[in-house]
Amino acid sequence: ACGWINIKPGRVGGLTNAVAIHDVCQQAGIPCWVGGMLESATGSAACVALAMLDNFTYPADIFPSARFYHQDLATPPLELVPDNQGCPSVVASNELPDPVPERLEQLTLQTATIG
Repeated sequence: ACGWINIKPGRVGGLTNAVAIHDVCQQAGIPCWVGGMLESATGSAACVALAMLDNFTYPADIFPSARFYHQDLATPPLELVPDNQGCPSVVASNELPDPVPERLEQLTLQTATIG
């Protein structure tokens, strides 16, 4: 028996797999919720987009990256603001957070070329 499924896009191989899991759960009548994994603003924005699907009925486990990092790898930052009932909402934006190349270079510890 399964009461609900927590879907973490970073654990299941990305958004395509996360949406597929959502769809299977929806067909089986199993509600879902999105779980974050300490993502940058880019990853958090992907989680927010996923959480907007119909079968995500539980509150999402998504936090602004400022809670975990002194400086995000991406800009603009993901912002949450409380609504009139104190429930956090995502600030609407016309752009998705993109990694800043200079920040990536500054914070990269090691690289590898495959192939």
